[in-house]
Amino acid sequence: MKVKLTYILLVLGCITLMCNSCKEDCPTCQDPTNPECENYDPCFGKDTINTFFKVRPGDNGFPPPEEWCELIPCDTFNASSVRFDIPDGNPENSNYEWQIGSEAETRKGSGFEIDFSDYLRENGWNTWIPITLTVLTPMNECLKSNDEKIKTVTRRLFFTEVRISSLFSGISDDEQIYKGFFTNEPGTEVQLKLVQRNSGWFRGYSPPHFLMIGIPNIDTLCLPTKCPEVGCISYRQARGKFPANNSCMEDVSFYLSEQNQIFTEGRKELQLDLTFDPPEGRRQFNFRGTLIE
Repeated sequence: MKVKLTYILLVLGCITLMCNSCKEDCPTCQDPTNPECENYDPCFGKDTINTFFKVRPGDNGFPPPEEWCELIPCDTFNASSVRFDIPDGNPENSNYEWQIGSEAETRKGSGFEIDFSDYLRENGWNTWIPITLTVLTPMNECLKSNDEKIKTVTRRLFFTEVRISSLFSGISDDEQIYKGFFTNEPGTEVQLKLVQRNSGWFRGYSPPHFLMIGIPNIDTLCLPTKCPEVGCISYRQARGKFPANNSCMEDVSFYLSEQNQIFTEGRKELQLDLTFDPPEGRRQFNFRGTLIE
Protein backbone atom coordinates (compact mmCIF):
# COMPACT_ATOMS: atom_id res chain seq x y z
CA MET A 1 0.00 0.00 0.00
CA LYS A 2 2.88 2.32 0.85
CA VAL A 3 4.50 1.58 -2.51
CA LYS A 4 1.26 2.33 -4.37
CA LEU A 5 0.83 5.66 -2.53
CA THR A 6 4.39 6.64 -3.40
CA TYR A 7 3.73 5.82 -7.06
CA ILE A 8 0.57 7.97 -7.12
CA LEU A 9 2.39 10.92 -5.59
CA LEU A 10 5.16 10.53 -8.15
CA VAL A 11 2.67 10.56 -11.04
CA LEU A 12 0.89 13.66 -9.66
CA GLY A 13 4.23 15.39 -9.31
CA CYS A 14 5.06 14.69 -12.95
CA ILE A 15 1.68 16.02 -14.11
CA THR A 16 2.17 19.21 -12.08
CA LEU A 17 5.63 19.65 -13.52
CA MET A 18 4.30 19.16 -17.06
CA CYS A 19 1.49 21.68 -16.52
CA ASN A 20 3.82 24.32 -15.09
CA SER A 21 6.25 23.76 -17.94
CA CYS A 22 3.49 23.99 -20.54
CA LYS A 23 2.36 27.34 -19.21
CA GLU A 24 5.77 28.70 -20.10
CA ASP A 25 6.78 26.70 -23.16
CA CYS A 26 3.68 25.24 -24.81
CA PRO A 27 1.78 27.28 -27.44
CA THR A 28 -1.53 28.68 -26.25
CA CYS A 29 -4.73 29.36 -28.13
CA GLN A 30 -4.26 32.70 -29.89
CA ASP A 31 -7.45 33.53 -31.78
CA PRO A 32 -9.24 36.78 -30.89
CA THR A 33 -12.47 35.48 -32.50
CA ASN A 34 -12.56 32.29 -30.38
CA PRO A 35 -14.21 32.71 -26.94
CA GLU A 36 -12.10 29.81 -25.60
CA CYS A 37 -8.79 31.58 -26.30
CA GLU A 38 -7.01 33.73 -23.76
CA ASN A 39 -6.78 36.68 -26.17
CA TYR A 40 -10.48 36.58 -27.12
CA ASP A 41 -11.80 40.01 -28.06
CA PRO A 42 -15.60 40.25 -28.53
CA CYS A 43 -15.08 43.46 -30.51
CA PHE A 44 -12.38 42.12 -32.82
CA GLY A 45 -13.13 43.31 -36.35
CA LYS A 46 -16.29 45.07 -35.19
CA ASP A 47 -14.95 48.53 -34.35
CA THR A 48 -15.70 49.91 -37.83
CA ILE A 49 -18.58 49.60 -40.29
CA ASN A 50 -18.00 47.86 -43.62
CA THR A 51 -19.37 49.85 -46.57
CA PHE A 52 -18.17 47.61 -49.45
CA PHE A 53 -21.53 46.43 -50.76
CA LYS A 54 -21.65 43.42 -53.09
CA VAL A 55 -22.71 43.52 -56.74
CA ARG A 56 -22.87 40.72 -59.28
CA PRO A 57 -24.76 39.88 -62.48
CA GLY A 58 -28.46 39.42 -61.81
CA ASP A 59 -30.27 36.09 -61.94
CA ASN A 60 -33.19 37.23 -64.16
CA GLY A 61 -35.63 35.09 -62.19
CA PHE A 62 -33.42 31.98 -62.16
CA PRO A 63 -31.98 30.45 -58.95
CA PRO A 64 -28.83 32.21 -57.72
CA PRO A 65 -25.48 30.55 -58.47
CA GLU A 66 -24.05 28.01 -56.05
CA GLU A 67 -21.10 28.87 -53.81
CA TRP A 68 -18.58 27.28 -56.17
CA CYS A 69 -19.65 29.75 -58.86
CA GLU A 70 -18.88 32.88 -56.86
CA LEU A 71 -17.15 35.38 -59.15
CA ILE A 72 -14.44 37.97 -58.59
CA PRO A 73 -16.05 41.32 -57.67
CA CYS A 74 -16.30 43.68 -60.64
CA ASP A 75 -18.11 47.02 -61.11
CA THR A 76 -18.33 46.63 -64.90
CA PHE A 77 -21.35 44.84 -66.37
CA ASN A 78 -22.13 43.63 -69.88
CA ALA A 79 -25.68 42.70 -68.90
CA SER A 80 -28.49 44.97 -67.75
CA SER A 81 -29.46 43.11 -64.57
CA VAL A 82 -27.48 43.60 -61.32
CA ARG A 83 -27.83 41.94 -57.91
CA PHE A 84 -27.06 44.12 -54.87
CA ASP A 85 -26.29 42.79 -51.36
CA ILE A 86 -25.17 44.46 -48.14
CA PRO A 87 -21.55 44.35 -46.93
CA ASP A 88 -20.39 41.50 -44.71
CA GLY A 89 -19.62 41.70 -41.01
CA ASN A 90 -21.81 44.56 -39.81
CA PRO A 91 -24.06 44.43 -36.69
CA GLU A 92 -27.43 42.79 -37.20
CA ASN A 93 -29.25 46.02 -36.26
CA SER A 94 -27.57 48.09 -39.00
CA ASN A 95 -29.98 49.59 -41.53
CA TYR A 96 -29.27 50.24 -45.20
CA GLU A 97 -30.48 52.95 -47.58
CA TRP A 98 -29.64 52.78 -51.28
CA GLN A 99 -29.69 55.64 -53.76
CA ILE A 100 -29.78 54.10 -57.23
CA GLY A 101 -28.77 56.62 -59.87
CA SER A 102 -31.23 59.51 -59.93
CA GLU A 103 -34.24 57.59 -58.57
CA ALA A 104 -36.64 59.85 -56.70
CA GLU A 105 -36.73 57.65 -53.59
CA THR A 106 -34.09 55.63 -51.82
CA ARG A 107 -34.46 51.87 -51.48
CA LYS A 108 -34.16 49.96 -48.24
CA GLY A 109 -33.21 46.36 -47.58
CA SER A 110 -30.36 43.91 -47.39
CA GLY A 111 -30.53 42.73 -51.00
CA PHE A 112 -32.41 43.11 -54.26
CA GLU A 113 -32.03 42.87 -58.04
CA ILE A 114 -32.48 45.71 -60.53
CA ASP A 115 -32.92 45.51 -64.30
CA PHE A 116 -31.48 48.67 -65.89
CA SER A 117 -32.81 47.84 -69.39
CA ASP A 118 -35.09 50.88 -69.61
CA TYR A 119 -32.35 53.23 -68.46
CA LEU A 120 -29.85 51.78 -70.95
CA ARG A 121 -32.33 51.94 -73.83
CA GLU A 122 -32.92 55.59 -73.07
CA ASN A 123 -29.34 56.66 -72.34
CA GLY A 124 -27.33 54.11 -74.27
CA TRP A 125 -24.62 51.70 -73.18
CA ASN A 126 -21.02 52.59 -72.24
CA THR A 127 -22.42 54.65 -69.41
CA TRP A 128 -21.93 55.03 -65.64
CA ILE A 129 -24.63 54.77 -62.98
CA PRO A 130 -23.76 55.96 -59.44
CA ILE A 131 -24.86 53.79 -56.52
CA THR A 132 -24.78 55.31 -53.01
CA LEU A 133 -25.18 53.20 -49.88
CA THR A 134 -25.74 54.67 -46.42
CA VAL A 135 -25.28 52.38 -43.42
CA LEU A 136 -26.98 53.50 -40.20
CA THR A 137 -25.90 51.71 -37.04
CA PRO A 138 -26.87 52.45 -33.41
CA MET A 139 -23.83 53.14 -31.23
CA ASN A 140 -22.56 50.09 -29.34
CA GLU A 141 -19.64 49.13 -27.12
CA CYS A 142 -17.53 47.99 -30.09
CA LEU A 143 -17.72 50.97 -32.43
CA LYS A 144 -14.68 53.17 -31.98
CA SER A 145 -16.34 56.53 -32.67
CA ASN A 146 -19.64 58.25 -33.36
CA ASP A 147 -18.53 58.65 -36.98
CA GLU A 148 -19.32 54.97 -37.49
CA LYS A 149 -23.02 55.50 -36.80
CA ILE A 150 -23.64 56.91 -40.28
CA LYS A 151 -21.34 55.75 -43.07
CA THR A 152 -21.89 56.58 -46.76
CA VAL A 153 -20.12 55.30 -49.87
CA THR A 154 -20.68 55.87 -53.60
CA ARG A 155 -19.54 53.56 -56.38
CA ARG A 156 -20.13 54.02 -60.10
CA LEU A 157 -21.16 50.94 -62.06
CA PHE A 158 -20.15 50.86 -65.73
CA PHE A 159 -22.37 49.20 -68.34
CA THR A 160 -20.97 48.12 -71.70
CA GLU A 161 -21.99 45.80 -74.52
CA VAL A 162 -18.36 44.78 -74.99
CA ARG A 163 -17.65 41.21 -73.95
CA ILE A 164 -14.11 40.49 -72.85
CA SER A 165 -14.18 36.73 -73.44
CA SER A 166 -14.80 35.90 -77.10
CA LEU A 167 -15.49 32.33 -75.98
CA PHE A 168 -18.86 33.44 -74.68
CA SER A 169 -19.84 36.33 -76.96
CA GLY A 170 -21.56 34.24 -79.61
CA ILE A 171 -21.52 37.25 -81.96
CA SER A 172 -18.82 36.65 -84.59
CA ASP A 173 -15.81 34.50 -85.42
CA ASP A 174 -12.80 35.53 -83.37
CA GLU A 175 -9.31 34.33 -82.55
CA GLN A 176 -6.96 35.27 -79.72
CA ILE A 177 -3.46 34.00 -79.02
CA TYR A 178 -1.91 34.24 -75.56
CA LYS A 179 1.79 33.81 -74.83
CA GLY A 180 2.59 32.46 -71.40
CA PHE A 181 3.18 29.25 -69.44
CA PHE A 182 1.49 26.40 -67.61
CA THR A 183 2.19 26.53 -63.88
CA ASN A 184 3.55 22.97 -63.77
CA GLU A 185 6.31 24.13 -66.17
CA PRO A 186 6.78 27.85 -65.45
CA GLY A 187 10.08 27.97 -67.33
CA THR A 188 8.60 26.79 -70.64
CA GLU A 189 6.97 29.45 -72.83
CA VAL A 190 3.95 28.30 -74.83
CA GLN A 191 1.15 29.79 -76.89
CA LEU A 192 -2.53 29.14 -76.26
CA LYS A 193 -5.01 29.92 -79.03
CA LEU A 194 -8.68 30.63 -78.26
CA VAL A 195 -10.98 30.38 -81.25
CA GLN A 196 -14.68 31.03 -81.73
CA ARG A 197 -16.32 29.67 -84.87
CA ASN A 198 -19.94 30.13 -85.83
CA SER A 199 -19.82 28.05 -89.00
CA GLY A 200 -18.55 24.63 -90.04
CA TRP A 201 -18.78 21.30 -88.27
CA PHE A 202 -16.18 19.94 -85.86
CA ARG A 203 -15.91 16.17 -85.38
CA GLY A 204 -19.61 15.72 -85.97
CA TYR A 205 -20.80 18.66 -83.87
CA SER A 206 -22.65 21.60 -85.38
CA PRO A 207 -21.56 25.21 -84.76
CA PRO A 208 -20.90 27.37 -82.91
CA HIS A 209 -17.68 26.00 -81.40
CA PHE A 210 -15.30 27.38 -78.81
CA LEU A 211 -11.84 25.91 -79.35
CA MET A 212 -8.72 25.91 -77.18
CA ILE A 213 -5.53 24.94 -79.01
CA GLY A 214 -2.32 24.34 -77.08
CA ILE A 215 -3.44 22.43 -73.96
CA PRO A 216 -0.76 19.83 -73.05
CA ASN A 217 -1.42 16.38 -74.56
CA ILE A 218 -4.57 17.67 -76.31
CA ASP A 219 -4.57 18.74 -79.96
CA THR A 220 -7.80 20.78 -79.90
CA LEU A 221 -10.14 21.14 -76.95
CA CYS A 222 -13.65 21.87 -78.23
CA LEU A 223 -16.65 23.16 -76.31
CA PRO A 224 -19.74 22.71 -78.53
CA THR A 225 -22.78 24.65 -77.38
CA LYS A 226 -24.68 21.36 -77.24
CA CYS A 227 -22.48 20.16 -74.37
CA PRO A 228 -24.60 20.81 -71.24
CA GLU A 229 -22.86 23.10 -68.78
CA VAL A 230 -23.71 24.75 -65.48
CA GLY A 231 -21.94 28.04 -65.02
CA CYS A 232 -21.91 31.76 -64.46
CA ILE A 233 -20.38 34.67 -66.33
CA SER A 234 -19.40 38.23 -65.51
CA TYR A 235 -17.53 40.93 -67.43
CA ARG A 236 -14.12 39.55 -66.45
CA GLN A 237 -14.71 35.92 -65.44
CA ALA A 238 -16.45 32.75 -66.65
CA ARG A 239 -16.78 29.54 -64.67
CA GLY A 240 -18.41 26.29 -65.68
CA LYS A 241 -18.95 22.66 -64.72
CA PHE A 242 -19.80 19.76 -67.01
CA PRO A 243 -21.71 16.67 -65.82
CA ALA A 244 -19.87 13.35 -65.77
CA ASN A 245 -22.44 11.67 -68.04
CA ASN A 246 -21.95 14.27 -70.79
CA SER A 247 -21.03 12.16 -73.83
CA CYS A 248 -19.58 15.00 -75.91
CA MET A 249 -17.00 15.63 -73.19
CA GLU A 250 -15.47 12.26 -74.07
CA ASP A 251 -15.68 12.87 -77.81
CA VAL A 252 -14.10 16.31 -78.13
CA SER A 253 -13.34 17.76 -74.70
CA PHE A 254 -11.34 14.94 -73.12
CA TYR A 255 -13.52 14.63 -69.99
CA LEU A 256 -13.34 18.32 -69.11
CA SER A 257 -15.21 18.70 -65.81
CA GLU A 258 -14.48 22.31 -64.73
CA GLN A 259 -13.17 25.48 -66.29
CA ASN A 260 -12.41 28.94 -64.93
CA GLN A 261 -11.37 31.91 -67.07
CA ILE A 262 -10.31 35.26 -65.61
CA PHE A 263 -9.47 38.21 -67.86
CA THR A 264 -7.70 41.31 -66.52
CA GLU A 265 -6.28 44.47 -68.08
CA GLY A 266 -9.11 44.45 -70.58
CA ARG A 267 -8.55 41.06 -72.12
CA LYS A 268 -4.76 41.38 -72.25
CA GLU A 269 -4.10 39.03 -69.32
CA LEU A 270 -5.64 35.55 -69.06
CA GLN A 271 -5.78 33.08 -66.20
CA LEU A 272 -7.23 29.78 -67.39
CA ASP A 273 -7.78 26.80 -65.06
CA LEU A 274 -9.01 23.49 -66.47
CA THR A 275 -9.86 20.26 -64.65
CA PHE A 276 -10.26 16.93 -66.44
CA ASP A 277 -11.65 13.70 -64.98
CA PRO A 278 -10.86 10.87 -67.42
CA PRO A 279 -11.10 7.22 -66.29
CA GLU A 280 -7.34 7.10 -65.60
CA GLY A 281 -7.50 9.90 -63.05
CA ARG A 282 -7.89 13.66 -62.57
CA ARG A 283 -5.64 16.10 -64.43
CA GLN A 284 -5.39 19.87 -64.02
CA PHE A 285 -3.84 22.52 -66.25
CA ASN A 286 -3.37 26.13 -65.16
CA PHE A 287 -2.32 28.67 -67.79
CA ARG A 288 -1.14 32.26 -67.25
CA GLY A 289 -0.57 34.41 -70.31
CA THR A 290 -0.58 37.75 -72.13
CA LEU A 291 -2.48 38.53 -75.33
CA ILE A 292 -0.38 38.77 -78.50
CA GLU A 293 -1.68 41.86 -80.31
